[in-house]
Amino acid sequence: MLHGLGVGREVFLPLAILMFGQAAGSLAAARRACQGLSAFDVRDGWTIQDARTVLAACGPTGRTAYVHQQILDLDHRAALAGLLLGATALLLRRYGTRWTVLLPAVAMTVLDYVENTGIWALLLDWPDTHPIVITVVGAVTAVKWILGFVAISTPLLLVLITLASTIRRRARRTRSMNQMPGADRTEPTTSAPS
Repeated sequence: MLHGLGVGREVFLPLAILMFGQAAGSLAAARRACQGLSAFDVRDGWTIQDARTVLAACGPTGRTAYVHQQILDLDHRAALAGLLLGATALLLRRYGTRWTVLLPAVAMTVLDYVENTGIWALLLDWPDTHPIVITVVGAVTAVKWILGFVAISTPLLLVLITLASTIRRRARRTRSMNQMPGADRTEPTTSAPS
């Protein structure tokens, strides 16, 4: 199972380090360039006023730094989707074909790319971006976060279910072994001679 999760070790972790580190293209670099304000991607939703505030604080230099962060986010999201889909699919194998459980990860990824497209339009067209684009993309961000919570929670829940099932199965096997004739493994007590 761990061999199938090579995408996590070899692709996702280096991208996550870049994304959440301090280097150019990271969220921290975009935040520094935008006077400490968080990127739209990491907010649980945002409004037209939020967009105006962030983009005014960013200025042209900050918007350029934010575009660099968005380029890294494209790869990061693909790697995260691969990791979530791979881990969930591996954990689902024992339960049959319940592939609908993968839909939150797929939908989250699609919405993240929709969000990125809207943010690109916002960054490149500011201040001429139509307000409806800002409203729609802010709402997409909120839905993406909800689906992201479900997508990330799913493999964690499957691990817990698998562990509980394994513990229960081992306990049952131990009980049935102890109930078999001749399976009593306790030593008879003998009294010491007086």
